[in-house]
Amino acid sequence: MSLLSRLADRIRRDRRLKTILFLSPGLITLAIFFFLPFVVALLLSFGMLVRERIGDALVWVLSLQPSLEYYISFFTSPGTSVSIMQSLYYASFTTIGTLLISFPMAYYMAFKLDRRRKNFVLFLIFLPFWVNFIIRVYAIRFLFHPDGIVSTTLMALGITDGPISIIGTDTAVLITMVYSYLIFMLLPIYGVVEKINKELIEAAYTLGATPFKTLVKVTLPLAKPGIIAGSLLVFIPAMGEFIIPIIVGGGKSYPIGRLIFDQFIKVSGIQGWALGSAAAMVYVGLIVIATYLYFRFVGREVTLI
Repeated sequence: MSLLSRLADRIRRDRRLKTILFLSPGLITLAIFFFLPFVVALLLSFGMLVRERIGDALVWVLSLQPSLEYYISFFTSPGTSVSIMQSLYYASFTTIGTLLISFPMAYYMAFKLDRRRKNFVLFLIFLPFWVNFIIRVYAIRFLFHPDGIVSTTLMALGITDGPISIIGTDTAVLITMVYSYLIFMLLPIYGVVEKINKELIEAAYTLGATPFKTLVKVTLPLAKPGIIAGSLLVFIPAMGEFIIPIIVGGGKSYPIGRLIFDQFIKVSGIQGWALGSAAAMVYVGLIVIATYLYFRFVGREVTLI
């Protein structure tokens, strides 16, 4: 028996080895493209990665003396608290807005449409999201521009006396963010609501429950996994959003995502990387805290309804 045959036979008989071989490509990918950059950013934020000149070359050296210098610089910088609050505001509004739009849509699609119409509606929902994200954001900018379709249509109908001024405001940012992240809330909710046993709804009506009471007591608790998954899928990227505020907000707002970007790009050298890494670690911490609070309180409230 050849070496290759013996190796294949051992893999077939050894369950642990098969598991290792099965998981190793994904684990290696995660280690290289996720864990390693995270560790590097963490070390930079604590000033533990420094560049020293050895001979004629500059090399990276690991320092075992952590420092809070860059975190102190981040928190004492003017506008940091405003940036964090603005990001929380954008992310919270986007999450609530997408939820208020997505749940009725998911409910209607799940309970009111037949399979053929469901597939067609899902196709229409997916269609705009096949276009590049930046192009879609610029399309929204064009729609709400003072000379755009929305403004000219409202003036033609006599609803407004002049062009509307939405671009460059928080209103434009919030509308664009809700539109851009809507699908991340809709699909998880629809996937859960569509699997709800319709007989439970009928049983609630039979026992005398009103449509609103059935919604609150039966449908919402059963849809909780989709609501939680959708909320996390929307809140986490919306918290770090900075492209939309720049394009449709005119760069007037300064969320934490833009702050991190500017630290890496506009501050030269290792100091910019360290400041950006510290800001990124604070952002990660905010996401962890917000996720915990959401599961602790919002998830619990949905369960107790």
